[in-house]
Amino acid sequence: MTHDSASTSPLYLSQRWYTRGYKWWLLGHVLKHRWKILVISVTTVVGIFLQTLIPFILGYVFATIPSGDLSLILSAGTLVIAIGLMKLVTNSIAAALNEIIAQYVEMQIRIEFYHNLETKSMSFHDSTRAGDLIQMATGDTRQINASISPGVRITVTTISTLLFTWIAMFIASQTLSLVFLLTLPLYIFFLTRFGRKLHPLSKKRQAIVARMNAELQENLTGVRVVRTFSVQDQEIKKFQDTLEDLEDILKVRGVTSAFYIPSLILGITTALIFIAGVYLIDITLAGATNISIFGFSMYVQTVGMAELITFLGLTSILAMPTMFLRWILDMTLLGFAGAARIFNVVIHDNVIETGDYIPEKTAQGHIEFRDVSFSYTEDSPSVLSNISLTINPGETVAIIGPTGCGKTTVGKMIYRLYDVTKGAVFIDGVDAKKWDVKTLRRLVGVIEQDTFLFSTSIRNNITYGKDNATNEEIMAAAIAAQAHDFIEDFPEGYDTLVGERGVTLSGGQRQRIAMARGFLADPRILIMDDATSAVDAATEARIQQAIANIQKGRTTIIITHRLATLKTANKIIFMEKGNIVRVGTHADLITSFAPYRRIFKRYMTLPPLVIEGN
Repeated sequence: MTHDSASTSPLYLSQRWYTRGYKWWLLGHVLKHRWKILVISVTTVVGIFLQTLIPFILGYVFATIPSGDLSLILSAGTLVIAIGLMKLVTNSIAAALNEIIAQYVEMQIRIEFYHNLETKSMSFHDSTRAGDLIQMATGDTRQINASISPGVRITVTTISTLLFTWIAMFIASQTLSLVFLLTLPLYIFFLTRFGRKLHPLSKKRQAIVARMNAELQENLTGVRVVRTFSVQDQEIKKFQDTLEDLEDILKVRGVTSAFYIPSLILGITTALIFIAGVYLIDITLAGATNISIFGFSMYVQTVGMAELITFLGLTSILAMPTMFLRWILDMTLLGFAGAARIFNVVIHDNVIETGDYIPEKTAQGHIEFRDVSFSYTEDSPSVLSNISLTINPGETVAIIGPTGCGKTTVGKMIYRLYDVTKGAVFIDGVDAKKWDVKTLRRLVGVIEQDTFLFSTSIRNNITYGKDNATNEEIMAAAIAAQAHDFIEDFPEGYDTLVGERGVTLSGGQRQRIAMARGFLADPRILIMDDATSAVDAATEARIQQAIANIQKGRTTIIITHRLATLKTANKIIFMEKGNIVRVGTHADLITSFAPYRRIFKRYMTLPPLVIEGN
């Protein structure tokens, strides 16, 4: 498993817990609380030991009744009450500690999962549905919690109860214990079979719940598209199909749990013990000491009514752990199913590895692509092919080309939103992969056409990434982005809430707030990807002046077809099908490069075409 440096945080586990699979990984999180588990075990064992004494006391009381000694009966009753109170105390301590463990494990797994998602490459996020990840971070972690609390305590209780009860049975009556042993193999067989049938059903249930949440999240996010194309019925049908699949799997799990054979076997065992006990009491009263089984004579221990009452009391104790075993298997397997899904994401090796290079001085902003190729997956076509390019510090470079030519991807290679497939990108002479990734990304400011705003205030959106910005800095960035005036028009000003993804703002307003965010970050390298596409001509003219001011002393990469921007660029890179086909100034390309001329043919009168060599 590959982690970045932050993943070595003490919040998480040592490497050995990740190599054995999801069950050991989950166990590793639980065993971080081994001392609490020890206290739970001790208090639970004490409580179970006390509980197994009660049938013996009741048997003693039954044997004492004929003597008429009421003081002994009252003493026994008082002892039973005292044992009940002591068991209440031990149960309370164990339950409280178990809940503390469960809540902490849930929190830690959720933190680890979220932190891990933040370190994943964009290739991972491109291939994974957000709703699926949300279900893992919420539903699956809650399922893990439910399997731990009261799972740990109940597991200890069940094992201790079974062990102490079986021991007490042999002490109470070895003869009646033989009857119990005859049915024990069937009990264990059907218990194991129940777990094996339930495990795949639990995994399937979690997968379908995740699919349901993913569809719901995607549909709500794209509600405007759904309404625009009037496909509500289609979406309802798709969601209904998923719910029907969930219903089917829940019914199968319910029927499987309903036919929980171990409970039936325990009931049959109790009946057999009662019949055998009555029979043994009868032959004991008759003075016989041997019974014949399949022609073989066998010595039997004397069985009286007190022994039978004690043994039946012990058998009744087994009803609780038998039902608990069903619950434990049910909840534990659901917890394991959730843990498996989270674990598969945590160990997924598609993680952005970080280097440790941090420049001692202010970065210069020198960029060099050396024979860079990139494709999103191994099987997908190349987006970039053998790109070699040098951008000097303080230089303004425009990238232009038809849709899908790879111009936006060039920018993403610089700040490692994606990693190159072949070749290398160097920043100030150092391979980008050797840079500390956080330092590198603080060095680069990105303003994109497809802006994303968080559902918080305008102020918080502008200061995202620079929480310590002063009001003067925020306002200056907004003024530079031509956003200050419309922000002031809102009743709440900079504290106006923008809604999810900035839905309450126009496209141009969102873009200008995103520009203010980029300006405030004060980056050494500024990447602008068609950042003024959603603003009117008058606003764009003012923004262009602001961009010209903020470009000073920075390396700027502008992805645009805007003529005004292209004219001011130090050089223009023309791309087609993932390749750089021409580099030059606007004056050079407009007179000598036909593909570049075609872009502006309908907007302006072109100068004569200069054919090279003439």
